[in-house]
Amino acid sequence: MNKEVRIMNEKLQRSKVAKASLRMCTFWMLFFFLFTTIASAQKVEAVVDSTHIKIGEEIKLSIQVEADTSATVVFPEANNSFMPLELLEAYKTDTVKKNAKYSLIKKYGVTQFDSGTYFIPKQKILINNKPYFTDSIRVAVADVVVDTLKQKMFDIKKITAVEKASSTWWIYLLIVLGLLALFGAYFYFFVFQLKAKKKKKKKAEIPPYDRALLQLNELDKSKLLLNSEYKDYYSELTNIVRQYIEEEVRIDALESTTAELIRKIEAQKNAGYLDLKDDTIKNLKNVLQTADLVKFAKSKPDDNIIKADRNLVENIVVETKDAIPEISDEELRKDEEYKLKLIEEQRKKQRFRNTVIGVVAMIIAFGGLIGYATLEYVKENTYVGHSMSDLLEDEWVTSKYGTSDFTISTPKVLKRMTPLKVKDTIPLTSETEIYSYQSHLAPFSVDLEVTTFKQKPEITLDGIAEKMLKKLEADGAKKLIVKYDEYESSTGIKGLKMYGSGIFVDDLSPFSSTQDRAYEAYIFEEGRGVQVLIMMYTEYDEDGKKIVDRILSSIALIEKKNDR
Repeated sequence: MNKEVRIMNEKLQRSKVAKASLRMCTFWMLFFFLFTTIASAQKVEAVVDSTHIKIGEEIKLSIQVEADTSATVVFPEANNSFMPLELLEAYKTDTVKKNAKYSLIKKYGVTQFDSGTYFIPKQKILINNKPYFTDSIRVAVADVVVDTLKQKMFDIKKITAVEKASSTWWIYLLIVLGLLALFGAYFYFFVFQLKAKKKKKKKAEIPPYDRALLQLNELDKSKLLLNSEYKDYYSELTNIVRQYIEEEVRIDALESTTAELIRKIEAQKNAGYLDLKDDTIKNLKNVLQTADLVKFAKSKPDDNIIKADRNLVENIVVETKDAIPEISDEELRKDEEYKLKLIEEQRKKQRFRNTVIGVVAMIIAFGGLIGYATLEYVKENTYVGHSMSDLLEDEWVTSKYGTSDFTISTPKVLKRMTPLKVKDTIPLTSETEIYSYQSHLAPFSVDLEVTTFKQKPEITLDGIAEKMLKKLEADGAKKLIVKYDEYESSTGIKGLKMYGSGIFVDDLSPFSSTQDRAYEAYIFEEGRGVQVLIMMYTEYDEDGKKIVDRILSSIALIEKKNDR
């Protein structure tokens, strides 16, 4: 009996030991799994070397990432990622290997040139295309200490109009255009013109008879007939015989019609100045009439007729040379004078053509300069505005608006629409300042309304949105689609977002035209004031959306020392 009890006790003891071992194994397996999970997790952390600096002093922002050696890590690079602070420099990434992981440290130098309290916004780091975010960091920027007891104080100076600085860009443009014009003139006159003149002069030195035969041979070698260009072929053929008759017989053949030329030749024959056969005159008339049919009636002669006309022209040239009586010295002198007169007329025509080309080129050049300068002036004075590419690519402006120092970055400085307050005016319970920018070249507008209260009343963001909606409708807005949502900026400023689309009246248009627009309105209630930011752009316009997102990422409210 005792033996059986002892055996049962031993079995029970073994069972307890086995269970304890099983629990211990389970514990270590869970511990190893948790340790592996924690070890494989990505770690992202951001720290600064100082949270209190003076104006313009550099803050070193360090972003540390622990990731696997095979992971792809992308750090922020854009300047607007750190707004309202300015990026001074992005340093090289330091890499330290820890076991099977990499510790990556990316440092940035940022600063601010206005005193106040700012937040370095959350930074997005991509690890294997998965976003991770750091915490936002609060930094304080202190004024430079000034001893006001030793420094004499002066009243604020009045606003003084300053003349716009003159630009000398047009001088360089004129120099470049002048050089291009000189090069073009040199290339035109000394390459094309001289080359053509030399070729023409060389041909002119050949006697008319020899030149006519040479031109006929060149016409035979051309591909006008192969390309079925009969009109051009007959034009060349008749010009050869007309030019020869004009130079040798000394009658106006190039500018005469067929009937006029035949009458002039017959008159020369009847006067005894040209001993030309009637058959030759008849053949010339037939060739010229065939050419007229080809050139003006678009007739297509047979190949046999074309070949016969070509041979007839050569025979006419030969027979005309034989029919011309010998020229006396006086006639030779008259012939030389006639040639000189023709050359002078050609020179006059050439000079007139070159003058016209020069005048037109000058008109185009100066017209382009004046048009460009006018457009830039109009754009700079916002009579027309700036294009979307200008708004996106040009340097943006960061400014403070209103007494509450509501700070945003915009493509252009917002123009103050409310008059400046005069010292002697009676103090009101609230002050409202309106700033605006609108462009016609780009369908985009920004309106900022900043209201500061002496004593803040009981108001809600929903109530402000309702009043703003009624004002839009009173200004002519129609078919408004309105949506509401809560909003928080990257710097932690919370507000109400009202957005949608509608038809709005263009106040700057002289014809009060209406335009379909998407709008986004943001209402903030910070400090003792209310800030309303309204932006409008063409619906589904990606560039407009980019500008809106960039403006929103720059919103900041600087805390003044006397408000702390």
